[in-house]
Amino acid sequence: MHKNIFKHVGLVGLTALLAACSQQGTPSRAGALKPALNENGAVAQLGQLKYIQNELVVGYSDPEALNRVANVLGGSVVATIPEIRVGLVRFNGDAAKSSGQVFRLPGVRYAQPNLLVRGESPQPGVGTAALQAQAASADQVFDELPQYALDPRHLNARAAWDAGLTGAGVKVAVLDDPGDVTHPDLAPNWSGVAYNPFLNKVYTSGAEWVADYESDFASHGTFVASSIVAPKDGKGIVGVAPQAKFMPVVINPAVKAINEFYSDFYIARGAVWASNNGARVLNNSWGGGLSFGPIKDAFDYAMSNGTVVVASMGNSYHDEFQYPAALPGVIASGALDGSNRKVTFSTTGRHISSGAPGQDVMLANPTWLGGGHELISGTSFSSPYTAGVAALVLQKCPSATPYQVRRVMETTANSSVGSNPTGFDRDTGWGALDAGKIAATLKSCASLPAKGAYVNINVKYVDNQGTHPGVLGDVMLRGQGFRAGATDDPTPLYLSTTDAEGNGRFAEIAPGTYDVYVAGSDLSLTGGLPEERGTYVGTLSATAGSSATAPDQKNVLLTAQFPNFNPVDPYEPNDTPAEAKTIAYGQTTQTAYIFGQPQDADFFKFTAAAGDKIAANVLAAGELGGTLDSYLFLIGPDGKTVLSENDDRGTPRIDSDSEILYTIQTAGTYYLKVSSCTISCNPKSPQDDDSPFNKYQLKLQKQ
Repeated sequence: MHKNIFKHVGLVGLTALLAACSQQGTPSRAGALKPALNENGAVAQLGQLKYIQNELVVGYSDPEALNRVANVLGGSVVATIPEIRVGLVRFNGDAAKSSGQVFRLPGVRYAQPNLLVRGESPQPGVGTAALQAQAASADQVFDELPQYALDPRHLNARAAWDAGLTGAGVKVAVLDDPGDVTHPDLAPNWSGVAYNPFLNKVYTSGAEWVADYESDFASHGTFVASSIVAPKDGKGIVGVAPQAKFMPVVINPAVKAINEFYSDFYIARGAVWASNNGARVLNNSWGGGLSFGPIKDAFDYAMSNGTVVVASMGNSYHDEFQYPAALPGVIASGALDGSNRKVTFSTTGRHISSGAPGQDVMLANPTWLGGGHELISGTSFSSPYTAGVAALVLQKCPSATPYQVRRVMETTANSSVGSNPTGFDRDTGWGALDAGKIAATLKSCASLPAKGAYVNINVKYVDNQGTHPGVLGDVMLRGQGFRAGATDDPTPLYLSTTDAEGNGRFAEIAPGTYDVYVAGSDLSLTGGLPEERGTYVGTLSATAGSSATAPDQKNVLLTAQFPNFNPVDPYEPNDTPAEAKTIAYGQTTQTAYIFGQPQDADFFKFTAAAGDKIAANVLAAGELGGTLDSYLFLIGPDGKTVLSENDDRGTPRIDSDSEILYTIQTAGTYYLKVSSCTISCNPKSPQDDDSPFNKYQLKLQKQ
């Protein structure tokens, strides 16, 4: 099973769960094919990772560093997001292979391929629902159609509206596929602007927007936006914040398919644009595992400007971290059904904030797909309900910080739902959101909870070569009083990976005292001995009101090995049988690498007599750590005939290292070829595997 560097440093599950919807009906028209709306670069793949092959996303400390990267690669800077010091470099080469080359240049915070977020189909079991009578009670009919989500037993919206909380004056950005700004339930509350970050184009004409984006595959953004801002006008449906304004930001043009997400650079650009243009809430009804890099930088920037970031937990059915929902400071929303129970598909975890209706909710269908309304399910729709409730809080208290908004919503939630009827649980968070209780409780902004905190942990490694930035380190902030394994424990827990400067940043987290745990670069990624990683345990006080410009700072000096991003293989060149290096019985090679070219293979030769029973072992990720899922071949004296091959050793399987047990039939010189599963498991379509942490040792024995 292939592993890659980006997965292990936090880009886990790099598939965008269009988190997630299930809709009824068949599109009624052909999608408009407008390829200019899509990214046009060649797509490359490394394991499960997809990226624009010739584009590198660079986090930089100063513009000179960004230009330095472009010069080293012989490329050019094609776009920047100066607010978060991120640039996009285009060059003639492969980004995955070149990132290590520039990662250690002065002033570079990170350098990674321009990753493509890709969606999945809705999770099985989410289900569809026909638009039919719901036997609704009178308090569930608001405009024309029944909406259980807003009734007194769920979001309790009317009580908030009667108290004057309607979202008036608050802009909510919807990062999604194109929302239909001409739909009768959206047009009155369109902010008048929409943005495509790939084109860097602002639209002010609804007709032009629809002409460019109407498609058989674009409906999700319309559903999402309508749950937030549909006006209370006696027609159709009403949103939970019916006087808020919405700003569509296209991160998924959905031209030819449901999921065509832009790469992370452009998603980050869209988030920054929205915050700069007055959005006080960003709704993210998508997920995909971007735990550091440009999207985290963009969300941190937005929160530092007072913009609340909301994300859906996901539809994985599991208790797990999914990003961006698990990023520090993000309000993570889970889905509840009509009985205020967690919907089975809704992802759970310690990072969940609250629950909102997400099953069979009545939402607006885009006019280009026939208009009207549909029943639809997913955490995609609990998230915008949560974003709409956040807009109600911000209307009442415009100066509230993202953490204060979160805590107001949590402390007023109906905690009787879920597995812990008296408080927090990992299924529903602090409970079902209650807009009416927020209005009743938040009589004055003086009653807002304490502000959140910003923390920066700077890590340095000390090894026998000196002191280095603590790159790829793991940092955990764990609130004191933490009860490991307890499903009802609300003690905060935040995770971060350090960048090339050794910084792990935490935005808008709960104030308080934390135990700080730091470890050097993950050995499952870089390989090495446990003592080379090093660990640190200490404490830190996160102060309410600390900021991105003046965070609570802690410096950690860690005895740990600095990872080698440009290793030298002592056996190269040994890429053909003619160049094979000699190995003898009883010998284990020095550490070598499948690294330096796209489909590297290393050859070793040995002399054997007839009847020799040999055992050849590749010690790689399973034994040494690192990223190499090895593949081993035994080749005959002609240098061509494969006598035996192995991917994973053991029956049953022990690990991803490789082993060949074989009895030699004829005396002669034989060859052992070491490669990776990514390259060799599917010879008809081999993929590249060129990580500096693809380390291994080859061991040969005569039994």
